[in-house]
Amino acid sequence: MEARVRGSCLCGEIRFEIDGKIGPVGQCHCSKCRKLSGTDGNAIFHAAASSFRWMTGEQEIRRFTLPGGDGWVSHFCGQCGSPVPHRDHGGRFFYVPAGLLDDDPGFRGYAAHIFVGSKAPWVCIADEAPQFEAGLDSPRMDRA
Repeated sequence: MEARVRGSCLCGEIRFEIDGKIGPVGQCHCSKCRKLSGTDGNAIFHAAASSFRWMTGEQEIRRFTLPGGDGWVSHFCGQCGSPVPHRDHGGRFFYVPAGLLDDDPGFRGYAAHIFVGSKAPWVCIADEAPQFEAGLDSPRMDRA
């Protein structure tokens, strides 16, 4: 999807812009993403590092490394606590929380649900997007 989209944290201290192609949005239902978002999961997409740029507030980003979390790190605004984009381990792209977008990215609905095997028991996934037990390389879940 080709677009220019802007995004920001809740307080507006951190702002970013993405030019060009962005990945489809997926919903992660793992326990870490539920805790991070305070909801049933974390809607996220990826963007190439070459098309991503911080406009303001990069110095406000804070990190929390989960003890015993196998390297899992949360990135958030030090002022308002909003989750913020972060690079993958290889530095090739950014993971971007979809709820931060100020502009319409053009996609509609989720491309997939991951870590459905550990979703909260009160969650009912009602769309037709594929569901995976764990990550995208895990077995697909049968729909009931």
